[in-house]
Amino acid sequence: MNKWIKVGFNNLFNLSIKHRHLSSSQRATSSFKKIFQILEINPYWITGFVDAEGCFSIRITKSKNTKWKVSTSFEISLHIKDVDILYKIQSFFGVGAVYLRKDRNIAAYKVSKLEYLRDKIIPHFKKYPLISQKSIDFDLWCKVIEIILKKEHLSQSGFLTVLTYCASINRGTSKKVFFLYPNIKPVIRPRVILPLNLNPYWVSGFVSGDGGFSIVIRPSNSYKLKQQVAFRFHIAQHNRDIEVLNLISKFFNCGTVYVRSNSSQLCDFVIQDTKLLLSNILPHFEIYPILNLKYKDYICFKKALEIFLSKQHLKQGFRYN
Repeated sequence: MNKWIKVGFNNLFNLSIKHRHLSSSQRATSSFKKIFQILEINPYWITGFVDAEGCFSIRITKSKNTKWKVSTSFEISLHIKDVDILYKIQSFFGVGAVYLRKDRNIAAYKVSKLEYLRDKIIPHFKKYPLISQKSIDFDLWCKVIEIILKKEHLSQSGFLTVLTYCASINRGTSKKVFFLYPNIKPVIRPRVILPLNLNPYWVSGFVSGDGGFSIVIRPSNSYKLKQQVAFRFHIAQHNRDIEVLNLISKFFNCGTVYVRSNSSQLCDFVIQDTKLLLSNILPHFEIYPILNLKYKDYICFKKALEIFLSKQHLKQGFRYN
């Protein structure tokens, strides 16, 4: 049974969203909806968000008549409470559908019709290119679509060529396909060529997907209230995209990029200096806003930073309304 439920645009703001503990979160939700409804989404924002959250998928399945079927799709999957931005992206492209899988709290925007991929999705990313390793996935994915459009995948040689591309994209071929075609060698992934400078809308889109705004309160005997408040803006990536983080550090003219020492193959871009957060980070997102649910995190982060810098947090029992 297919548990994905296709939902209409009218249900966009009817989904329940849990608010953060700060009382300013209710105002943040109202402000977010107003911005979301009136603001035109920038194409570079779309690309940045897809660099973080998107997927260019190739599926190899076997039909009942034992013939292999090759299908392609463009997808973005998020937590169901962030479904709003998926409708916005669907409206931007004008194709595809948004699906909900309530049993797993997942929402997904998906475009699978070949003509839509050729005429809408591919032209966008050719004009507003991806810059992470996902750009290589996109290029290889485009080659598979070209093969399908020419119907070359119906021949044995064409199908085997598709498998070499599929083996280099995302997690590679499935175990079932690999078992039947163990000698398939992935094509060599070319090197990513990064731009000299980042588009500010791309940065906001990327942060909307993979960025985070954290407030940490920890015990400390060095302070009157026996607690220390720390602020952290961060982006985590697989270490193969560490140069993207270096480029983001260059863009903000601050921050530290490092590879984690626990062999998790992850790297981080981090800013914890409150003065730099105030001077370099907050002004950017005031001009180039976050457009998904993470906007609420940003607003709470901003309000808490204002409280901290004004030293109101040092007052016992202080509440921000």
